[in-house]
Amino acid sequence: MSLDLRHMRAFAALGRELHYRRASESLRIAQPALTKTIQQLEEHIGAPLLVRSTRRVELTEAGRVFLEGISSVTAQIDLAVERARKAARGVRGELRLAYTDFAINGGLPHFLREFNVVHPELYLDLTFMPTIHQHEAILQRHIDVGFLYGVWDQPQTSSLTFDENEYVVILPDKHPLAARDALTLRDLRAEKFVFGTGDSWIIFRKQVFAECRARGFFPDISLEATSSDGIFGLVLAGAGVAIYSSCIGDIPRPGLVTRKLVDMQDKLPITAVWERGNTSAEVLTFLKFLRQSRPLRTAGRS
Repeated sequence: MSLDLRHMRAFAALGRELHYRRASESLRIAQPALTKTIQQLEEHIGAPLLVRSTRRVELTEAGRVFLEGISSVTAQIDLAVERARKAARGVRGELRLAYTDFAINGGLPHFLREFNVVHPELYLDLTFMPTIHQHEAILQRHIDVGFLYGVWDQPQTSSLTFDENEYVVILPDKHPLAARDALTLRDLRAEKFVFGTGDSWIIFRKQVFAECRARGFFPDISLEATSSDGIFGLVLAGAGVAIYSSCIGDIPRPGLVTRKLVDMQDKLPITAVWERGNTSAEVLTFLKFLRQSRPLRTAGRS
């Protein structure tokens, strides 16, 4: 018997699930067929790869080593298959882009839709990634362009201000302060607050906390959420108010209102950042379109 992709995929699935039924379902094959395939593989290698019992499946040391060895192979094959499918659709290149909550709730989706219309030959691989994680991913070229929050001065990167928004407060529509057209941060001193979690929202939190301290108080945080939708849901449930970006105005939220914070004059910039030496044809095409079509028309740093 010769070792083929079928055997590697079967063992990779079983090594991941450590459960025959779940592995067979993920492969969309019958469980007896999966069992036979694994047996053939073990006969070919000449060593048991799994320890089986009525309750669980465990990898032997040989199985663990084999799984580590084939993981990169199966990943490369999957990538090659996906690239072939894209080529058949006329896609000739790929761009890896990362975005934050503020970016995807603002002007970025409209911009990317326009880019897709003009450049259908380039596939956009979009990944949500907090700003702090984008920093490392850009430097290591795990992504080509990041749309992150704030300004990041780093000698190895170039950047362009993509969009700017204002600070707003999000309130339940029945909140007493919702009757006012505009608010100040001081108006919120007695309120409970909802914030994004520290690991993903650390840069935004630091800036808001500094603004609060400058006005003589620190926000009383009642609950935290990992995403914007989580923040909106907690505010709607009455857990507190939230400081956010005016980009929320692009997406109406039933039961919530936003009010501008008139004493917070600083803008919330969304910045497009890329590693300075990343000059692939795909990146250059994207950056040319970005400079011509971004929502913010003022000059940015490049």
